[in-house]
Amino acid sequence: MKTIVKQQENNMPLLDHPFIQVNHDENARDEFVLGLKRHINLNFGPKLKDVYEKKAQPTFRKEKGRNFKSRHEARKQMVKEPTFQSWGSLWSTAQGLMWETSESKSVRQYDDLIEKTTVRGKKKGTIKTNKKLKIPRYVGAVDIHGMPGGYGLELNEKDIMSGALYDTSGSIYGKGQGLRGGNHPSLALIKFIKSRFPNLKPKRILEQGCSAGGSTFFWSKAFPESKIFAIDLGAGMLRMAHAKMEKMGVEVHFSQQNAENTDFPDNHFDLIISNIMIHETSTKALPRIMKDCHRILKNGGVMAHMDVPLRNKELSAYMEWYRDWSTHFNHEPFWGALHDMDIKKPIMAGGFKKQNIFDEMIPDNPHGVWWAAGGQKV
Repeated sequence: MKTIVKQQENNMPLLDHPFIQVNHDENARDEFVLGLKRHINLNFGPKLKDVYEKKAQPTFRKEKGRNFKSRHEARKQMVKEPTFQSWGSLWSTAQGLMWETSESKSVRQYDDLIEKTTVRGKKKGTIKTNKKLKIPRYVGAVDIHGMPGGYGLELNEKDIMSGALYDTSGSIYGKGQGLRGGNHPSLALIKFIKSRFPNLKPKRILEQGCSAGGSTFFWSKAFPESKIFAIDLGAGMLRMAHAKMEKMGVEVHFSQQNAENTDFPDNHFDLIISNIMIHETSTKALPRIMKDCHRILKNGGVMAHMDVPLRNKELSAYMEWYRDWSTHFNHEPFWGALHDMDIKKPIMAGGFKKQNIFDEMIPDNPHGVWWAAGGQKV
C-alpha cells in the first residue's frame, strides 16, 4: 500500500487540544486510522469511476435500454458490484475505527476532563443548558457521522463526552477526506461576509450549531467589537466549547437551544451564521430555522449559512452518485435532500425577500470552495 501520511513534524500528535492529552499509543492509532482513511478516499475511491462507467452503467443499460436517470438508480446498481462493496466496507470500518480511537482517549481521561472543563472563578462568558429541551428527531434519532451517542449525548450534569468525541475525531476526519491543512473553513465565510456586506458592523452575532466551538473563536477575532452568542442542541458540546473559550479568554455566551425556536427577542442580532450545520437538519426544520432567523435579525441584519459544496445540479452524474454516499451510509439522512433543494424557497418562506437572498459558492484557499446561502433582512 502506498505511503499516504507523513510522520507529523517534530513528532507532534495529530490532536492539539487545550484539555485532551494524547499518549504515544493513542497517537499511533490516530496516525494509522488517518492513513487508512486517506488510502480509501484518495487511492481506492477514484477507482469506483471505472466500475461505474465500465460495469454498472453498461449492465443497467443492457437491462433497461438506457443510462441511469438518477443517483438512486446508480446506487441500486452499484451496491451489487464487489468493488463498491469492498470500498464501502473499508470506508465504514475506518469510520468506526476513528470513533473507537476518539472514544478510548475520551474515556481514559474522562474524570480529568470533567475537572479541567469545569470553569471556576470569574468568567468572561456564560453558559446556559436546558434539561427540558426536547432534542429533535433529526438529531436525537441519528448518530450523525456514526458518532457514538450522537450530538445530544449527555451522561450527567457536567458531561462533556460529546464535545470530546467531536474534537478528537476532527483531527482525523477532515484530513482523511483529503482536505489540506491551513486556515479554518469559517474564515472563508468571514471573508465573504466582509466583502459582500462591507458596511455591516455587527454589535451582536449569533452562531447556530456551534458544536464544540471550533468556529466560534474565529468569529470573535474577526469581529472583536461584537458580542458573540452561540447555540447548540448538545449540552456536552456547549460545556466543552465554553471551557475552551474561557481558557482562551474569549467572551462568548452559550445556550442550549433549538435553532427552530429560540428564546432571543425580536430584532436582536446583526449577524446570524452557521458552519456546516444545515445539512444536519431536516426538510421540515429548515423553513422554521429560517423563519426564526428572520424574526431575531434586526433590519439590515444578515443571515449566512455555510455548508459542504455539493450542489447536485452542478455535478456530473457519477459525482452526484459518489457524493451521495453520506445520505445512505454515513448517518446523514438529510444530505441528499438538501442538495436537491432550491434553498431559496425555505429562505423566502422564512420571510426574506428574493432580491435580498444569496446562494453561491465561495472560494477558500486551501480547501477549494464552500457553499453559502442566506439573505439580508430589509
